[in-house]
Order: sequence, then structure tokens, then C-alpha cells
Amino acid sequence: MYEYKTWKYLYPPRPEHVVTSDLLRLYEGRGWVGQYKKNGTCVTVTIAPDGKVTVCDRRGGVLKSWQCTARLKDILRAQVPAERWTMLVAELMHSKTPTIKDTLYIRDIIVHQDTHLIGTTFTERQLILDALFPRDGAESYSHWQLTSGVWRAKILTSGFEALFLGIKQPKIDEGLVLFDPNGKLKWCVKPTSNESWQVKCRHPTKNYQF
Repeated sequence: MYEYKTWKYLYPPRPEHVVTSDLLRLYEGRGWVGQYKKNGTCVTVTIAPDGKVTVCDRRGGVLKSWQCTARLKDILRAQVPAERWTMLVAELMHSKTPTIKDTLYIRDIIVHQDTHLIGTTFTERQLILDALFPRDGAESYSHWQLTSGVWRAKILTSGFEALFLGIKQPKIDEGLVLFDPNGKLKWCVKPTSNESWQVKCRHPTKNYQF
């Protein structure tokens, strides 16, 4: 782990490798875990020590197509340690989904208390999220709704194939993302830095063939 004391863009861990649904049982057998893959925009959400909230897209640009609402900023500031840097990884559900707007689906954390969490496992970072965003909100099949507009992704441990085939609304749930729970975070300095410990499986759309 390394100090994170000044603003620097970090690329969010995201899967590049696509697998077909017939391989989901294989990954389940290996002990991998999963989350629903939402039809959103992959973003990092950074809360600075002075409370400033910055939302960036996965390519490093400050998001200009959507402005974080004052209400969401207040919720995020209330959840994370004051006067410390925090960077979350989330799916912004707004422009791509037909009915869900101004919602952050929180999936991971890569900076906590002024520390870039290099070397921590996916499981260890989920425990950090447990402390910041407890799993005690209204429960859905894919997440806990901590409050309107802030969702915490559930961790799936079994039945991946059935869950994938049971998706009813691909415009909301594209598929699943699977993670090696022991996969360790590497320097988030390239888009592909952390592709080795996660894969995605999604339903075909007009933009994606599998």
C-alpha cells in the first residue's frame, strides 16, 4: 500500500476478458465471486480531504455529461473518513438505463484514508467497503440500497449460470462480472493493470456480440 496525498487519476479495475456463459460454472468451481454488471458508465468517485467530489470516466476524463447532485455529495461525504482521500469504483446509472437515474452502484474501493490500496485483495477491499457502506439497507437481488441514489453491489458466491440466464432486463443488467477473491490490486496506472483477476459475461446487444 502507498500514500495518496495529492490528486492523481487512477484507472478503475475493470474486466477486459469476456467469457461465455458455459464457462461460469468453471469459475464458480475455482471459488471466484461475482457481481451483477449494470448497464452504466464505469467511473471513479474521489472524495478529497476538503470534501470536493470528483467523478471521472474510465479513460481519465472528468465526467462532463453528468453532474453529481448536491444530495449525493453530502451522502458520500458523510460515509467516508473526513480529511482523508477516498476513491471508489462505481457504475453510474443514468444515461444508459431507461428508468434509473442519478444512481451510483458502488463496486470497489482503491484509495482509503490517504492510501492507494496496492497489494490488497478483492476480499479485503470489500471488507473496507463493509465499514463505509454497511450491508443494511433495503435489499435487492443485486445490491443493497443504502439510500436513494447510492447502491452497494452484492457479492455473489454461487449459481452464476442460473443468475446469468435469469436476467430479465439486459438494459439494466448486462450480465455478471467475476472476480478472483484473492486477486491483488496492482498500480492503477493503466486501463489493463488489473484485468488478470476479473472477467465479464454479458448478454448480446446491438453493440456487443457476447
